[in-house]
Amino acid sequence: MDIGIIEAPTVKELFIEKIAGMIIGGELKPGERLPSERELASQARISKSAVHLAMAELERLGFVETNARHGTYVCDYAKNGTIDTLNLLINYSHDSFLDHARMEDMLEMRMAIEGKAVERLAETMDDNAVTVLSQDVERSRNLLSSNQDIRSLALSFFEFHHDICFLSGNFILPLLFNSFRTVTLAYWEYAIRYLGKEESFRMMEELFHVLKEKNAERSLAFLRNEFDMFIGFLK
Repeated sequence: MDIGIIEAPTVKELFIEKIAGMIIGGELKPGERLPSERELASQARISKSAVHLAMAELERLGFVETNARHGTYVCDYAKNGTIDTLNLLINYSHDSFLDHARMEDMLEMRMAIEGKAVERLAETMDDNAVTVLSQDVERSRNLLSSNQDIRSLALSFFEFHHDICFLSGNFILPLLFNSFRTVTLAYWEYAIRYLGKEESFRMMEELFHVLKEKNAERSLAFLRNEFDMFIGFLK
């Protein structure tokens, strides 16, 4: 068996995690001025170059903003961040980050992306799409019957919904959906724990059957009802 190379985080990555964690946790607040890179390097006992690279990445992620004349200030990452920021937030705090309000935000995001994909696919459903999605459903059924872990089942649900986006024929939708991979997998793990494996699979299977009817309005309504039901559970 080859388990591969185990790589430790770099000093830069650890520094990013430290500063981002302090901002996420509220220890550092928007508008607060940070020490100079030289001071930060001295405090952390790492090289100034590592700090410089880390601060550039934190700025890209929307956590800080640097002004050459006035220094570096903490930013509102919710306003200035990107999808990479969201993935960092999920990886940093996972369940503590996924409170009810943020879960609802995620569902609204998914409805915007998948709603259009479901609508388009229902209108263009062909034999190839039926074959691909039926294979996805069968894969999930096998994982369910073999009592696989939640992560494996969540991944199979993700692949089913990603295939819906891909098969819709819209070039952008699968790319957008895949950009939210970490976030969406976290959602599915949460959903499976909350609803149970069998009920989560049942909803997947029913969506597939509705899509096969080639009724865009009914398919979209089914997806919307599924999301509304889960939002109701959250509340």
